[in-house]
Amino acid sequence: MPSYYSPKEVAVAIGVSESSLKRWVDKGKIRAMKTAGGHRRLALSDVLNFIRQSARGLSEAAAIGLPEGCGLASQDVEGSQTAFLAALRSGEEDVALRVILDAFLSGVSVATICDRIVADAFHEIGDLWKCGDVKVYEERRACEISSRLVHELRRAIGDGPEEGAIALGGTLEHDPYTVAAGMAELVLRDRGWRATLLGNALPFDSVRTAIVDMKPALFWLSVTAVNDADKFAADFNLLFDVAQSTSTALVVGGQGLVPELRQKIRCTQVFNNFRELELFADTLPLPQR
Repeated sequence: MPSYYSPKEVAVAIGVSESSLKRWVDKGKIRAMKTAGGHRRLALSDVLNFIRQSARGLSEAAAIGLPEGCGLASQDVEGSQTAFLAALRSGEEDVALRVILDAFLSGVSVATICDRIVADAFHEIGDLWKCGDVKVYEERRACEISSRLVHELRRAIGDGPEEGAIALGGTLEHDPYTVAAGMAELVLRDRGWRATLLGNALPFDSVRTAIVDMKPALFWLSVTAVNDADKFAADFNLLFDVAQSTSTALVVGGQGLVPELRQKIRCTQVFNNFRELELFADTLPLPQR
């Protein structure tokens, strides 16, 4: 799906006249860019931010490439939890996306979406899988759908402000799981950071190089799988020393951080959920760019 739309397409999506939409653009209520030919184009993230701030809703979501029925009704977090879990279990990706976007457009924080809707559903499916109530293919399918949903929510949020402080993140070597690391990127972008997920299974030396080269204000790491705890701790502590030399806050979270491992590593902050990451990021004095 394209990420930029014409004023006419956006007007249809919101349910207003094209002239009204253009007036909002002229007044700076919705940001727009111009093509080389002088035509206005609106980024999906700017359109959705306007809807989110003005509580207008959507009339024809399909006009801007969103699932049918998206933005027509708001739902509380508990209702979203139930609907999202059911959609994941049945493999209904469009329904799951609509639940996430409806929560976002209703003003639910990205941290809350990640913690109470996506992560809670993951934990529930994991528990059901362990009990034999969810088959292996259903659990794997839920993971794949969630990974794609993170990408779609990324489009909805956008890149973050150009002047935002730099944050980088990912997962370390032997750790292929990127959904949690991707959600951390979304939370930080929603809080005004210029956050970039570098990827999964990053070698420690490559992460050290990224910190030295780019000197981010924050580097986040999601830890799900650890191959050798003692070697991991030694490499991680060396990484922390490098982060200190560039005044980079090194934060880490994930189910792979068992209590014994937590005692062995040094970092700026361990976060147990995305709300904690959000709160910590908001306390950092952001460098000027």
